[in-house]
Amino acid sequence: MKFARSLQVLIVVGLLVSAATGSAVAQSASGDADLYESLEDMVPLYNENADSVNLGPVSIAGTNNIYIEDGDSVVTYSMVINDQKRITALNDSPSEDAKRKITTDRATIEELTSASNPALAFRDAVANDDIVITGEDGQVVERVKWAVINAFKGFFI
Repeated sequence: MKFARSLQVLIVVGLLVSAATGSAVAQSASGDADLYESLEDMVPLYNENADSVNLGPVSIAGTNNIYIEDGDSVVTYSMVINDQKRITALNDSPSEDAKRKITTDRATIEELTSASNPALAFRDAVANDDIVITGEDGQVVERVKWAVINAFKGFFI
């Protein structure tokens, strides 16, 4: 009974924190051309190593918006990942269809794009909280799901 109550409190706190901080940083509709180009160049190597992205029972298949904090601004891109963990589309603007929000900083993205195995680097960054996955604004079920996943990911990632 105490575990269920603790889980409920954790979910509520996670939702409140994400709601309170969701729009705290200025955002740009599209990003820096060099950063986007380095992401585009990384996609084939990422896809070759996609099996390295073992997030346990978690899937990020579908459309995701990527928010990259860069100083006082945020560069936003979107990507589509298929059920085989491969990136099938990368766009230099956010998608209205995205269910998930992937948040990180420029230094982490630069590490991913220069890694010999960017898929494994992505997985490690998620495990270390250098990349945080949450539900996109307005996606209540995804927000709750990711609040729980982020609280317990240390057990399966």
